[in-house]
Amino acid sequence: MPPTLPRFAAALALVAGVALVVPAAPPYSAPPQKPDEVAIGGQLLFATWPKGQKPDAVLVVSGQTYGYLQPCGCSRPQTGGLERRFVFIEHLKAKGWPVAAVDAGDVFPDGAKLRDQARMKYAAAMASMREMGYLAVGLGKSEIKSDLFATLASYGLQKEQRPFTLAANAVGVIDGKPVPRETHFKVDSDRRPMVEALEVATVGKVPVGVGGVVGRALSEASKEGKWDTGLDFPDAQKSVRGILKALADHPTKPELKVLLFQGPSADAELVAKFDTGFDVIVSSTDETNPPMVPAKVGNTLVVHTGTRGQYVGVVGAFKKPGGGFELHYQLVPMTEAFLTPGTDADAYKANKVLPILQEYAKQVKDAKLLKEWPKVDHPAQLAGAAMQPALKLKYVGSEACKKCHEAEYAVWDKTPHGHALDALEKIAARPTLRNFDPECVRCHTVGFDHKTGYVDDATTPALKHVGCESCHGPGSGHADNPRAKDLHELLRPWAQREAGVFDLPDMKFIEQMAKLDVIERGKVPLKPAEQILINQVSGMCSKCHDADNDPNFDLYKYWPKIVHGKKRAPGEEMKKK
Repeated sequence: MPPTLPRFAAALALVAGVALVVPAAPPYSAPPQKPDEVAIGGQLLFATWPKGQKPDAVLVVSGQTYGYLQPCGCSRPQTGGLERRFVFIEHLKAKGWPVAAVDAGDVFPDGAKLRDQARMKYAAAMASMREMGYLAVGLGKSEIKSDLFATLASYGLQKEQRPFTLAANAVGVIDGKPVPRETHFKVDSDRRPMVEALEVATVGKVPVGVGGVVGRALSEASKEGKWDTGLDFPDAQKSVRGILKALADHPTKPELKVLLFQGPSADAELVAKFDTGFDVIVSSTDETNPPMVPAKVGNTLVVHTGTRGQYVGVVGAFKKPGGGFELHYQLVPMTEAFLTPGTDADAYKANKVLPILQEYAKQVKDAKLLKEWPKVDHPAQLAGAAMQPALKLKYVGSEACKKCHEAEYAVWDKTPHGHALDALEKIAARPTLRNFDPECVRCHTVGFDHKTGYVDDATTPALKHVGCESCHGPGSGHADNPRAKDLHELLRPWAQREAGVFDLPDMKFIEQMAKLDVIERGKVPLKPAEQILINQVSGMCSKCHDADNDPNFDLYKYWPKIVHGKKRAPGEEMKKK
């Protein structure tokens, strides 16, 4: 997913090492804020909208979720997640506002390691958006690269249902000849094509028309990268004008017109400049954090909401006496204020997204994807293979390390790392079964990404949790021959041997740095080799404690909680009996 789960954030933090440095937070059943208390930019949500007047139509806008169904939960607070998005939309409806939603596209995970799991995510996200009242989604880069027909089929072949995928200029290519969208994406004569040009619905009393197009920049990138040689997206401008004409000719006469534009916001602004008629254009972006105030070109708002579902946008349309709309916009972070309140059982009954996510988790388990995860050689394994004679280094588990490193083992066993898998297996609740999800398990076990590393509980029980070899690498060689200097060196890949710097600075220095902000830290003198070592250790930790899973990670604050061993001179361990 990455996953996240009620009571998971606090509990996972306890087990994975985060709660040691993050202040205790309320349980998920009692969010720290209520929806009406959320503020952004120092103002409460919708504070600038007309007072005492309900909008005639409201559009929730999102895009580029990339399969991020929920925040990880490894630290708090985090933003994002479809559970929270559902709660937010229901909150708007409770105000008496007529609400619908649209999405720019890129629902499919980008760069997924397991295509089957990525399609499960896509289908779960589309089904979740259906329950939220989404009308349509655009067709983005991640979908184009995903084997589009198979991806669309994972949701679109279930039945004809919203949200529909829109890309008016999508055509097939067979034997070098274009095949019209209506033909290429047709399932059968009784159903609409899996890729449509537009969708029309009435929101409140306002007819809303939504069209979709793939812009020239993305079309050219697709051709150059040969993402799918059976697809093409020609003449975006012609398709944009075709959408405007189709909406003008539509029997419901849409009053509020929206374009889902897959391309940079600068290109979307050009569309707004030269093809007037849209009230809102939703573009794609490379920016994680979207602007609070969207661009306005003429009477058109050009909106993007960042990536990974951390924010949504809300467009409020207020009818003007002389015709047309006065549009207001609000960017909304998906904070913990929008967690489903109550117990887990209450949440599953109240939030229609949670059963979908639970079904997704069950599908992942049933597909036994843990054993499908691609394994590569660890750098130490590559180094061992190059030795004379060659060594096939393997993971042996922390119990094997205990024989010679009892003190270090005792420290590790009391840290959250020593019980990391329990968070997925015993605590995760919304959804459960996270211990069968490879995207979660990889950071809660030893060597999951590498050959001979963790496979599953039955096959490799000694490699559960975040053990010694998670940082030091596969230890079979050192366990078999602890006096071999070259094997010992493999266990400290961060060491700057030529400069004689082998370990992190002493605890006094670490604790002093933890108290300083980033600017002040930059003023503290460090030898280049010391800074390189610190960066390498931090980078190694950040493979799991990354911006997605633990945006609060700070090596200086985390290290004191797991510090173990002592500084040793090179070769000292080889002198021990």
